Amino acid sequence: MGKIVTIASQKGGTAKTTTALNLSYSLSCLGDRVLLLDADPQGGMTIATTIKGKTPAGLIDYLAGRCQLKEVAFYTKEKKMAIMGIGTVDPDSVRQLEDWARKAVIAKALKRFSKHFDYIVIDAPTGFGSVPVALLEASQGVILTSQCQSLSLKSLPKMLGVIDWVQKSSNPDLSLEGIVLTMRHPDNETENEMFQEIHSGFPAGLFFSEYIVSDPVFELASLRSVPVGMLSAGKVAAHNYHQLATEYKERELLRSLSKGADDGADSGLF
Repeated sequence: MGKIVTIASQKGGTAKTTTALNLSYSLSCLGDRVLLLDADPQGGMTIATTIKGKTPAGLIDYLAGRCQLKEVAFYTKEKKMAIMGIGTVDPDSVRQLEDWARKAVIAKALKRFSKHFDYIVIDAPTGFGSVPVALLEASQGVILTSQCQSLSLKSLPKMLGVIDWVQKSSNPDLSLEGIVLTMRHPDNETENEMFQEIHSGFPAGLFFSEYIVSDPVFELASLRSVPVGMLSAGKVAAHNYHQLATEYKERELLRSLSKGADDGADSGLF
């Protein structure tokens, strides 16, 4: 069974969709089979890729029983990453999506998807309505995106509170993988002050060490509807996400080793 990871943010404009796309691509470059799933009715991921050229159907159509997984999830040319768009979006389908969230229909679908992939990476709606909460309840991991700016950072405690509530009330297996800082301007004095405050005022390890530097090439990648690593001009920017994926995998390994040591400390190697 693959791991379900939700990319979330309480505030819009934090490069959540960009992170979901480029982290998925980086994980696939590391050899993992990844399904990148657009679960946001705004359809940012669907717009950011060329999946609509394959089919206008997507998650909503699958949940409605109008199609099968193979009809809405398509592998990219690298054959390691597949993409599923949000599908048919109108007021009725958005209300239906929220109803499916409350009735755990989305969670059951994600479990079925996970049989075919190493990771399901979900671009979640912003905030903590019924759909984002349902995604957290169905996930084993969550990654938050935030800018290194006051307004974005001040919104984090609310989202962290929601994650804590989900862990305690319905999904003890949910793990906060970390917070990734996006659109960083390392030459900006104010941001650098905020960056120092983050590392002195938040628990160690809460933020990923790797952050994503602001780069105009991300806009070019968006115009081309591709991960930044697929552009010849995007290799430097893509390195940030490759390092983030590597750090994420390292955190997974350390967590697994720690759990294994606790579970088998007295039982020996055989």
